[in-house]
Amino acid sequence: MQINPASLAAQLVAAERLNTDALHQKQQSSLQAQSSAYSSLSSKTKAFQSMLKDLNDPAKMQAQKTTISDEGFLTVTSNGEASSGQYNFQSKQVATSHQVGIELDGDSAIPNDGILTVNVGDEEMAIDLSTLPSNANAKDLADAINNSSSNPGVKATLVRTDGKTNLVMTSTETGEANQISVNYTPVAGSEASEAFASAVDNMRELSPAQDAILVMGCGPGALEIKQGSNTFENVVDGLTIELTKAQPADSGPLQVSVSQDSEEMTEALKKFVDDYNELMDDLNKMTASGGALYGDSTARGLKSTLRNSVRDLPNGMTLSDIGIKTDREGKLSFSSTDFNKALEKDPEVLGKAMLGDDGLLKRMEKSLDSYTARDGIIKQREETIERSQKRLEEKMEAFDMRMEASYQRYLKQFTALNQMVESAQYL
Repeated sequence: MQINPASLAAQLVAAERLNTDALHQKQQSSLQAQSSAYSSLSSKTKAFQSMLKDLNDPAKMQAQKTTISDEGFLTVTSNGEASSGQYNFQSKQVATSHQVGIELDGDSAIPNDGILTVNVGDEEMAIDLSTLPSNANAKDLADAINNSSSNPGVKATLVRTDGKTNLVMTSTETGEANQISVNYTPVAGSEASEAFASAVDNMRELSPAQDAILVMGCGPGALEIKQGSNTFENVVDGLTIELTKAQPADSGPLQVSVSQDSEEMTEALKKFVDDYNELMDDLNKMTASGGALYGDSTARGLKSTLRNSVRDLPNGMTLSDIGIKTDREGKLSFSSTDFNKALEKDPEVLGKAMLGDDGLLKRMEKSLDSYTARDGIIKQREETIERSQKRLEEKMEAFDMRMEASYQRYLKQFTALNQMVESAQYL
């Protein structure tokens, strides 16, 4: 009776490795699930920490809104640190950039000698026209000005009208201190040089360099503030005022009201609560029975850190002081009604609880550093899992080699048995 040595050897090896393969597969699946869970947990924890950093801003947690009696002349924004109340401002004059034009007789009216100097304030740029391409035109000169490493703050462009080419230069900064002056010193007394020198001497001012003027207050005691930029940031603490258009000379001041933006603050606080709960939900699922990180001490430690950190408010305050409660699962619930009551009682309550180096947001952010750092706890745990996966792969490879050796041994034995059976048949 003939037997199939290869089939029998394969069956024996399959039976021999059945339990071990199942164990290896279980271990491999578990490690892969842990690796995926930690990859997700790492990104979500870092995103939560980034959110904490972003919310630690008076413009969000102490948000203020501004209203202006007449739109179109100026805008006012608050960083959350301004004193609430009413202010009077007048946009008397907006800052403008200096703009000058040199009228040329066609694009090719550029001499090939001499030095063109352009000054803006105390800064100077010198263009040696002999370094321009041969037969240089107005565009070549504009490019040389714009690309010069010593450009003092001007932008050159060409404007063509009535057969004339105008080399227009505009200061990149507004204000009287940024006036443009242009001089040309020819080397040779050529016709082109003389014509260009005449054009420079007859340069026209297209737009004056002008400072912005903001008036604060009304009546004879009003303050007049003059500066080169249309953005005023140091007039009133916490306010940024941007002039956009000058008011008519006979108009009165604009009334600007600054007040708390409870809706914006409520949204910021809700985001904190929602993002915290989302991270806690993920951790609860991962560490629950059957979860990828069930029994994992690092994940449990992170949950504990989060739960403890929401209790770490300054000055003996608690979350209930800002309308937030904690349930048995560690999740938060937010009541806008309770928050608004707290806000009415103390307009600065949210800032006191959440902001600054001593506030909840910063404290919580710092508490997560040990987990999210480049070589932090989560990264170390990921590396441990990677090492375990590698050891398992090596173990599986060694086991495969042993099973291959077993297969070859069985094959040899069954082949020899077949030969013995065949020999016995001929006796």
